[in-house]
Amino acid sequence: MTTNPPTVLLIASDTIGRQMAGSGIRYWNLACVLGRQQPVTLAIPAATTLTPPPGVTLVPYGGPDAGEDRRGRTLAKLIAEHQVIVAQHLPYLYADSDLLASRFLVIDLYAPWILEKLEWARTDPERGEPARKDDVAILNRLLSLGDFFLCASERQRDFWLGALAAAGRIEFEHAAADSGLRTLIDVVPFGLPEAPPEKTGPGPRGTIAGIGSDDTVLLWNGGLWNWLDPLTAIRATHLLAAGDPGIRLVFMGTRSPVGWAAEMGIVIQARELARDLGLLDRHVVFNDWVPYDARQNWLLEADLTVSLHTVTAESRYSFRTRMLDNLWCGVPIVATEGDVLADLIREEGIGLTVPPEDPGAVAEAVRQILDPARRDAVRDTIAAVARRYTWERAGEPLLAYCREPRRIGTARGHDPVAAYIHNLERIYSETAQYGRHLERVIAQQNAALEGSIDARVRRLVHALRSRLRRR
Repeated sequence: MTTNPPTVLLIASDTIGRQMAGSGIRYWNLACVLGRQQPVTLAIPAATTLTPPPGVTLVPYGGPDAGEDRRGRTLAKLIAEHQVIVAQHLPYLYADSDLLASRFLVIDLYAPWILEKLEWARTDPERGEPARKDDVAILNRLLSLGDFFLCASERQRDFWLGALAAAGRIEFEHAAADSGLRTLIDVVPFGLPEAPPEKTGPGPRGTIAGIGSDDTVLLWNGGLWNWLDPLTAIRATHLLAAGDPGIRLVFMGTRSPVGWAAEMGIVIQARELARDLGLLDRHVVFNDWVPYDARQNWLLEADLTVSLHTVTAESRYSFRTRMLDNLWCGVPIVATEGDVLADLIREEGIGLTVPPEDPGAVAEAVRQILDPARRDAVRDTIAAVARRYTWERAGEPLLAYCREPRRIGTARGHDPVAAYIHNLERIYSETAQYGRHLERVIAQQNAALEGSIDARVRRLVHALRSRLRRR
């Protein structure tokens, strides 16, 4: 039975706290706007010091000592207590198939992570390729389970419509309800706050030694991932520094707050290139990570931002989430052409786009944007565009679905074969966990036994030495 309004559970996959990456930022803000409409529980990986927004209850489902089994069972219990579930991933090994079949499931596909995993596999095939294949299996399960799907752009929507068609999820009933199939999948991009940004503390000029008030700050807003192109940004800075000794390229974040995401190889390459060119800590600066509630302090001190990537399938379908903060703070952008935000930059005139891996083009675009007259014009344009991207407007399709959740068509439902496989997977998971538990117990017993033997040997040696000394 569905209450009025229905209860909503958002499952955040990434850290929620003062330091957040893209997915955590998204779920925090979607919870904020949904909480104004109806009761919302935001399930978070670990406890946070953030104060929950009105209408939102925060529930940790993990922590530093929580294993996969505990996390999965906590999430399954939360799913049982709510009617609408919004998530990028579901704990389907721990939630009965009948339970999932009885809930309205919104699957968030805003980050095409199977394309990101291609880049992981390309740089580390031994570990990345098995993980990528596992993710394909997970994605197929999610496509079969969802009642409604979200993505971040119309280009992504085309990609995911193809995937849904291959999964047998496009049905006559959806076309009858909406010929555009937005009853099946709709666009919920990233957003930005309605309130204008306010300076609450120092940015790069007040935080990083050597950056003066008159220096030109080029800010790399966001993290450094292997599929991005900081190397071209560094080479462009080398060209710019020859004529402008006050140029400073600042990387805003290199160490993701997401626990599972280690520093990537591209960070090492970028540092080495900056060192080789004589730019490190002079014209190129690497910062660890900026707290989410301090990001505007850095952006408001920037002259422009830089977002560059290489040509990959990931870049074509990506939605560079942190670029929305640029709009919020009115900062012009220089970006590689090819993704949807580059299209926005070009069409709306809020910056300049450049060909991939072209340091000269980047340097020239920076020079053009830094012309005072052009920079002021771009900032005025950004202010008009930003009003279209508030979280309230971005989240409208999700808000509408959560008010009146629905299940259209018959493809999503109870599948005896899927249920059988589900139970086999659960048995395998539980057996593997029990096996790991036995390994730990045996290791502890062996260590205790070795310690006991060592103690007896030490006592025997001590006794023999004492006898020898007495002789």
